[in-house]
Amino acid sequence: MSEPAVRWDSPTDAGRRRLRPADDDDLRLADFRARVRAAGERWVTDRQDGLAAVLAEAAAGDPELAELARVGGSLLEDFLDGFRRQAGADQALALHRDLAGDLIHGRDVAPEVLAGLASRYLIAVVRFPDAGRGRPALHEAAGTGVLKTRRDNAVVLLVPDVDADRTARITKQLTQCLAGKGWLALAERPKEEIADGYAEAADVMRLVVAGRRPGGAYRISDVLVEYAVTSHERVTENLAAVIKPLRAHGVLWETLTVLIDADYNRNKAARDLFIHRSTLDYRLQRIASITGFDPTSGRGAQVLTAAMIADAVATVS
Repeated sequence: MSEPAVRWDSPTDAGRRRLRPADDDDLRLADFRARVRAAGERWVTDRQDGLAAVLAEAAAGDPELAELARVGGSLLEDFLDGFRRQAGADQALALHRDLAGDLIHGRDVAPEVLAGLASRYLIAVVRFPDAGRGRPALHEAAGTGVLKTRRDNAVVLLVPDVDADRTARITKQLTQCLAGKGWLALAERPKEEIADGYAEAADVMRLVVAGRRPGGAYRISDVLVEYAVTSHERVTENLAAVIKPLRAHGVLWETLTVLIDADYNRNKAARDLFIHRSTLDYRLQRIASITGFDPTSGRGAQVLTAAMIADAVATVS
Protein backbone atom coordinates (compact mmCIF):
# COMPACT_ATOMS: atom_id res chain seq x y z
CA MET A 1 0.00 0.00 0.00
CA SER A 2 1.43 3.36 -1.01
CA GLU A 3 2.29 6.03 1.47
CA PRO A 4 -0.31 8.81 1.78
CA ALA A 5 0.61 12.08 0.08
CA VAL A 6 1.84 14.71 2.48
CA ARG A 7 2.44 18.46 2.32
CA TRP A 8 4.24 21.04 4.39
CA ASP A 9 1.85 23.13 6.41
CA SER A 10 2.45 26.82 7.12
CA PRO A 11 4.80 27.68 10.02
CA THR A 12 3.37 27.24 13.51
CA ASP A 13 3.48 29.90 16.16
CA ALA A 14 6.65 28.29 17.43
CA GLY A 15 8.30 28.97 14.06
CA ARG A 16 8.42 25.29 13.06
CA ARG A 17 6.78 23.68 10.05
CA ARG A 18 4.98 20.33 10.28
CA LEU A 19 3.86 17.64 7.85
CA ARG A 20 0.18 16.82 7.35
CA PRO A 21 -1.64 14.56 4.90
CA ALA A 22 -2.47 16.23 1.58
CA ASP A 23 -6.21 16.77 1.08
CA ASP A 24 -8.23 16.48 -2.12
CA ASP A 25 -7.64 20.15 -3.08
CA ASP A 26 -3.86 19.67 -2.86
CA LEU A 27 -4.02 16.59 -5.05
CA ARG A 28 -6.35 18.32 -7.54
CA LEU A 29 -3.98 21.28 -7.87
CA ALA A 30 -0.93 19.01 -8.22
CA ASP A 31 -2.69 17.07 -10.99
CA PHE A 32 -3.60 20.34 -12.72
CA ARG A 33 -0.01 21.60 -12.55
CA ALA A 34 1.19 18.31 -14.05
CA ARG A 35 -1.21 18.72 -16.98
CA VAL A 36 0.00 22.33 -17.43
CA ARG A 37 3.62 21.15 -17.57
CA ALA A 38 2.66 18.49 -20.12
CA ALA A 39 0.92 21.14 -22.24
CA GLY A 40 4.06 23.24 -22.03
CA GLU A 41 6.14 20.34 -23.34
CA ARG A 42 3.85 20.13 -26.36
CA TRP A 43 3.95 23.91 -27.02
CA VAL A 44 5.81 24.37 -30.32
CA THR A 45 5.46 28.10 -31.00
CA ASP A 46 6.90 31.22 -29.40
CA ARG A 47 3.57 33.04 -29.68
CA GLN A 48 2.00 33.95 -26.37
CA ASP A 49 -1.58 34.34 -27.60
CA GLY A 50 -3.70 31.24 -26.97
CA LEU A 51 -2.02 30.35 -23.71
CA ALA A 52 -5.16 31.04 -21.71
CA ALA A 53 -7.12 28.53 -23.83
CA VAL A 54 -4.42 25.86 -23.44
CA LEU A 55 -4.37 26.32 -19.69
CA ALA A 56 -8.15 26.17 -19.53
CA GLU A 57 -8.06 22.88 -21.42
CA ALA A 58 -5.63 21.54 -18.82
CA ALA A 59 -8.25 22.34 -16.19
CA ALA A 60 -10.22 19.35 -17.61
CA GLY A 61 -13.66 20.80 -17.00
CA ASP A 62 -13.04 21.84 -13.40
CA PRO A 63 -14.84 25.24 -13.18
CA GLU A 64 -12.67 26.60 -10.37
CA LEU A 65 -9.41 25.61 -12.05
CA ALA A 66 -10.73 26.82 -15.41
CA GLU A 67 -11.30 30.29 -13.96
CA LEU A 68 -7.81 30.19 -12.43
CA ALA A 69 -6.41 29.18 -15.82
CA ARG A 70 -8.31 31.94 -17.62
CA VAL A 71 -7.13 34.70 -15.32
CA GLY A 72 -3.60 33.35 -14.93
CA GLY A 73 -3.29 32.66 -18.65
CA SER A 74 -4.34 36.21 -19.55
CA LEU A 75 -1.82 37.64 -17.12
CA LEU A 76 0.88 35.40 -18.53
CA GLU A 77 0.03 36.50 -22.09
CA ASP A 78 0.34 40.16 -21.06
CA PHE A 79 3.63 39.51 -19.28
CA LEU A 80 5.15 37.68 -22.25
CA ASP A 81 3.89 40.33 -24.66
CA GLY A 82 5.67 43.03 -22.66
CA PHE A 83 8.79 40.90 -22.45
CA ARG A 84 8.85 40.30 -26.21
CA ARG A 85 8.29 43.98 -26.99
CA GLN A 86 11.18 45.03 -24.78
CA ALA A 87 13.40 42.22 -26.07
CA GLY A 88 12.63 43.34 -29.63
CA ALA A 89 13.44 46.94 -28.77
CA ASP A 90 16.68 45.90 -27.08
CA GLN A 91 17.65 43.80 -30.10
CA ALA A 92 16.89 46.61 -32.52
CA LEU A 93 18.76 49.04 -30.29
CA ALA A 94 21.80 46.74 -30.33
CA LEU A 95 21.83 46.92 -34.13
CA HIS A 96 22.36 50.67 -33.95
CA ARG A 97 26.08 51.18 -33.58
CA ASP A 98 25.50 54.93 -33.47
CA LEU A 99 21.89 55.60 -32.51
CA ALA A 100 22.71 59.15 -31.42
CA GLY A 101 24.32 59.76 -34.81
CA ASP A 102 21.23 58.47 -36.62
CA LEU A 103 18.96 60.68 -34.52
CA ILE A 104 20.91 63.92 -34.91
CA HIS A 105 21.11 63.48 -38.69
CA GLY A 106 17.45 62.51 -39.07
CA ARG A 107 18.12 59.03 -40.39
CA ASP A 108 15.45 56.33 -40.17
CA VAL A 109 15.21 54.58 -36.82
CA ALA A 110 13.23 51.39 -36.22
CA PRO A 111 9.75 52.21 -34.82
CA GLU A 112 10.27 49.95 -31.80
CA VAL A 113 13.51 51.79 -30.99
CA LEU A 114 11.87 55.20 -31.37
CA ALA A 115 9.01 54.05 -29.15
CA GLY A 116 11.50 53.11 -26.44
CA LEU A 117 13.12 56.55 -26.33
CA ALA A 118 12.24 59.33 -23.92
CA SER A 119 9.67 61.85 -25.14
CA ARG A 120 12.05 64.82 -24.94
CA TYR A 121 15.81 65.36 -25.01
CA LEU A 122 18.39 67.96 -24.10
CA ILE A 123 20.87 68.13 -26.99
CA ALA A 124 24.32 69.14 -25.74
CA VAL A 125 27.24 69.78 -28.08
CA VAL A 126 30.50 70.01 -26.14
CA ARG A 127 33.85 71.13 -27.47
CA PHE A 128 37.19 71.40 -25.73
CA PRO A 129 40.33 73.07 -27.07
CA ASP A 130 41.95 69.72 -26.29
CA ALA A 131 39.77 67.28 -28.28
CA GLY A 132 40.55 64.28 -26.05
CA ARG A 133 39.79 65.98 -22.76
CA GLY A 134 36.93 65.39 -20.35
CA ARG A 135 34.81 62.80 -22.18
CA PRO A 136 34.25 60.34 -19.27
CA ALA A 137 33.42 63.18 -16.90
CA LEU A 138 30.92 64.59 -19.39
CA HIS A 139 29.03 61.32 -19.67
CA GLU A 140 28.89 60.95 -15.89
CA ALA A 141 27.69 64.53 -15.46
CA ALA A 142 24.91 64.04 -18.01
CA GLY A 143 23.42 61.16 -15.99
CA THR A 144 21.83 57.85 -16.95
CA GLY A 145 20.25 56.92 -20.26
CA VAL A 146 22.42 59.31 -22.24
CA LEU A 147 23.11 58.65 -25.93
CA LYS A 148 26.51 59.83 -27.13
CA THR A 149 28.36 60.35 -30.40
CA ARG A 150 31.12 62.55 -31.84
CA ARG A 151 30.80 65.05 -34.66
CA ASP A 152 33.17 67.77 -35.95
CA ASN A 153 35.64 67.64 -33.03
CA ALA A 154 32.79 67.82 -30.52
CA VAL A 155 30.99 65.40 -28.22
CA VAL A 156 27.22 65.23 -28.72
CA LEU A 157 25.10 64.11 -25.76
CA LEU A 158 21.38 63.36 -25.93
CA VAL A 159 20.07 63.59 -22.38
CA PRO A 160 16.57 62.08 -21.86
CA ASP A 161 13.51 63.20 -19.91
CA VAL A 162 14.47 66.82 -19.50
CA ASP A 163 12.49 69.28 -17.40
CA ALA A 164 13.38 72.73 -16.13
CA ASP A 165 15.00 71.56 -12.89
CA ARG A 166 16.93 68.67 -14.41
CA THR A 167 18.08 70.79 -17.35
CA ALA A 168 19.44 73.44 -14.99
CA ARG A 169 21.22 70.81 -12.89
CA ILE A 170 22.76 69.00 -15.87
CA THR A 171 23.78 72.28 -17.52
CA LYS A 172 25.57 73.27 -14.32
CA GLN A 173 27.33 69.90 -14.09
CA LEU A 174 28.41 69.93 -17.72
CA THR A 175 29.63 73.53 -17.40
CA GLN A 176 31.72 72.54 -14.40
CA CYS A 177 33.34 69.82 -16.52
CA LEU A 178 34.47 72.53 -18.96
CA ALA A 179 36.37 74.35 -16.20
CA GLY A 180 36.28 77.50 -18.33
CA LYS A 181 38.27 75.81 -21.11
CA GLY A 182 35.55 74.63 -23.44
CA TRP A 183 32.14 75.44 -24.86
CA LEU A 184 28.72 73.90 -24.34
CA ALA A 185 25.92 74.54 -26.87
CA LEU A 186 22.40 73.50 -25.83
CA ALA A 187 18.98 72.96 -27.37
CA GLU A 188 15.87 71.02 -26.35
CA ARG A 189 13.48 69.11 -28.58
CA PRO A 190 10.92 66.28 -28.60
CA LYS A 191 12.46 63.01 -29.74
CA GLU A 192 10.92 63.43 -33.20
CA GLU A 193 12.80 66.74 -33.66
CA ILE A 194 16.25 65.81 -32.35
CA ALA A 195 17.84 66.49 -35.75
CA ASP A 196 16.47 70.06 -35.73
CA GLY A 197 17.71 70.56 -32.17
CA TYR A 198 21.17 69.30 -33.10
CA ALA A 199 21.31 71.67 -36.08
CA GLU A 200 20.51 74.56 -33.74
CA ALA A 201 23.08 73.52 -31.12
CA ALA A 202 25.73 72.98 -33.83
CA ASP A 203 25.06 76.49 -35.18
CA VAL A 204 25.40 77.91 -31.68
CA MET A 205 28.72 76.12 -31.23
CA ARG A 206 30.03 77.35 -34.58
CA LEU A 207 29.09 80.95 -33.79
CA VAL A 208 30.46 80.82 -30.23
CA VAL A 209 33.83 79.57 -31.44
CA ALA A 210 33.90 81.99 -34.37
CA GLY A 211 32.91 84.89 -32.14
CA ARG A 212 35.78 84.20 -29.74
CA ARG A 213 33.38 83.77 -26.84
CA PRO A 214 34.85 82.66 -23.50
CA GLY A 215 34.28 79.10 -22.33
CA GLY A 216 30.83 78.34 -20.95
CA ALA A 217 27.28 77.27 -21.81
CA TYR A 218 25.38 78.94 -24.66
CA ARG A 219 21.98 78.77 -26.33
CA ILE A 220 20.63 80.34 -29.50
CA SER A 221 19.44 83.36 -27.47
CA ASP A 222 23.09 84.11 -26.64
CA VAL A 223 24.19 84.41 -30.27
CA LEU A 224 21.29 86.19 -31.95
CA VAL A 225 23.53 88.90 -33.47
CA GLU A 226 25.99 86.35 -34.81
CA TYR A 227 23.13 84.23 -36.14
CA ALA A 228 21.61 87.22 -37.94
CA VAL A 229 24.99 88.14 -39.44
CA THR A 230 25.54 84.68 -40.89
CA SER A 231 21.97 83.70 -41.84
CA HIS A 232 22.22 85.23 -45.34
CA GLU A 233 25.11 84.07 -47.50
CA ARG A 234 25.36 87.29 -49.55
CA VAL A 235 25.46 89.45 -46.41
CA THR A 236 28.10 87.21 -44.86
CA GLU A 237 30.27 87.42 -47.98
CA ASN A 238 30.01 91.23 -48.11
CA LEU A 239 30.91 91.57 -44.43
CA ALA A 240 33.88 89.24 -44.78
CA ALA A 241 35.06 91.36 -47.72
CA VAL A 242 35.10 94.45 -45.46
CA ILE A 243 37.63 92.91 -43.11
CA LYS A 244 39.67 90.92 -45.62
CA PRO A 245 42.20 93.73 -46.45
CA LEU A 246 43.11 93.93 -42.77
CA ARG A 247 44.53 90.39 -42.85
CA ALA A 248 47.60 91.75 -44.60
CA HIS A 249 48.36 93.85 -41.51
CA GLY A 250 48.97 91.46 -38.64
CA VAL A 251 49.42 94.15 -35.98
CA LEU A 252 46.20 95.90 -36.96
CA TRP A 253 44.29 92.61 -37.08
CA GLU A 254 45.47 91.80 -33.56
CA THR A 255 44.58 95.31 -32.41
CA LEU A 256 41.00 95.06 -33.66
CA THR A 257 40.63 91.55 -32.20
CA VAL A 258 41.80 92.71 -28.76
CA LEU A 259 39.55 95.78 -28.97
CA ILE A 260 36.52 93.59 -29.66
CA ASP A 261 37.47 91.24 -26.83
CA ALA A 262 37.67 94.32 -24.56
CA ASP A 263 34.13 95.31 -25.64
CA TYR A 264 35.58 98.43 -27.30
CA ASN A 265 37.03 99.73 -24.04
CA ARG A 266 40.11 101.44 -25.45
CA ASN A 267 41.90 101.80 -22.13
CA LYS A 268 41.56 98.08 -21.46
CA ALA A 269 42.58 97.21 -25.02
CA ALA A 270 45.74 99.34 -24.68
CA ARG A 271 46.65 97.58 -21.44
CA ASP A 272 46.01 94.16 -22.96
CA LEU A 273 48.23 95.06 -25.93
CA PHE A 274 50.93 96.59 -23.66
CA ILE A 275 50.92 99.78 -25.72
CA HIS A 276 50.28 103.46 -25.00
CA ARG A 277 46.77 104.78 -25.58
CA SER A 278 48.03 107.15 -28.28
CA THR A 279 49.58 104.19 -30.13
CA LEU A 280 46.24 102.43 -29.99
CA ASP A 281 44.45 105.50 -31.35
CA TYR A 282 46.90 105.66 -34.26
CA ARG A 283 46.29 102.01 -35.10
CA LEU A 284 42.53 102.52 -34.98
CA GLN A 285 42.85 105.37 -37.46
CA ARG A 286 44.72 103.07 -39.83
CA ILE A 287 42.01 100.39 -39.42
CA ALA A 288 39.41 102.99 -40.37
CA SER A 289 41.46 104.01 -43.42
CA ILE A 290 41.87 100.42 -44.66
CA THR A 291 38.35 99.13 -44.01
CA GLY A 292 36.31 102.29 -44.46
CA PHE A 293 34.74 101.94 -41.01
CA ASP A 294 35.88 103.79 -37.89
CA PRO A 295 36.12 101.42 -34.90
CA THR A 296 35.72 104.38 -32.51
CA SER A 297 32.19 105.13 -33.78
CA GLY A 298 29.11 103.16 -32.90
CA ARG A 299 28.26 102.35 -36.49
CA GLY A 300 31.84 101.44 -37.34
CA ALA A 301 32.14 99.19 -34.29
CA GLN A 302 28.95 97.34 -35.25
CA VAL A 303 30.04 96.71 -38.83
CA LEU A 304 33.60 95.71 -37.93
CA THR A 305 32.39 93.31 -35.23
CA ALA A 306 29.95 91.72 -37.66
CA ALA A 307 32.68 91.54 -40.30
CA MET A 308 35.04 89.77 -37.89
CA ILE A 309 32.29 87.28 -37.05
CA ALA A 310 31.56 86.65 -40.74
CA ASP A 311 35.25 86.10 -41.47
CA ALA A 312 35.66 83.80 -38.47
CA VAL A 313 32.57 81.75 -39.39
CA ALA A 314 33.92 81.30 -42.91
CA THR A 315 37.26 80.17 -41.45
CA VAL A 316 35.67 77.77 -38.94
CA SER A 317 33.30 76.33 -41.55
